[in-house]
Amino acid sequence: MLSIIIPTLNEEEAIAKVLNSIPEKIKEQSEIIVVDVSTDRTPIIAEKLGAKVIKLKEKGKGRQMREAVKNSRGEILIFLDGDGTDPPEYIPKLLEELKEADLVLGCRNLKKFKEDDIMTREIFGLNRFSLKPLFRLMGLKVKGDPLAGFRAIRRKDWDKLNLKSNGFEIETEMNIRAMEEGFVIKEVAIPHLKRGGGLKSSKLMTDWRMWIKILKMALGYLLRR
Repeated sequence: MLSIIIPTLNEEEAIAKVLNSIPEKIKEQSEIIVVDVSTDRTPIIAEKLGAKVIKLKEKGKGRQMREAVKNSRGEILIFLDGDGTDPPEYIPKLLEELKEADLVLGCRNLKKFKEDDIMTREIFGLNRFSLKPLFRLMGLKVKGDPLAGFRAIRRKDWDKLNLKSNGFEIETEMNIRAMEEGFVIKEVAIPHLKRGGGLKSSKLMTDWRMWIKILKMALGYLLRR
């Protein structure tokens, strides 16, 4: 069984498209969990479309992911963002790569797709000149976006990581812990899709404190090596 876990924060403009884009064959073998801290209609829409909705009072992507895993049953965990930027149609590709890996990332910046939103591609392509070299120095052998939120991992391997992060830095912590555990990490190329609600709503673009946490975590790992 698969557990598809979708953290959401005010994604009423995108959540229906995300849920409806999950392939039917995948839905048949999955539970879909939307873990939500919204103040809009996101949880109502998600529940009407058949998702199990978990409401949390405290914000934080890491907190949402960890809580969803506690309340899930799948042997394989799929994480994707609820803002429309991660294409659920690519879940089968991640699962195929997971057969020979411990962690699979759905990465942008690997190649261009006809579905790409040009503005999104250019903005998020900036990590080629920012964090990507740092992660390569750390030993993360992926060519695409190291902070991909679209991920596949077996529950038994998730448990080994013992993640503690409450915020968006959880992907960085997951990468570090996976490398410390000697995981085989693979990637699947995905397109740059436009975010539902616009880029201005994205924490990735607006929360400088998140970037400081990520940098501290990454530099701390380098100093421990």
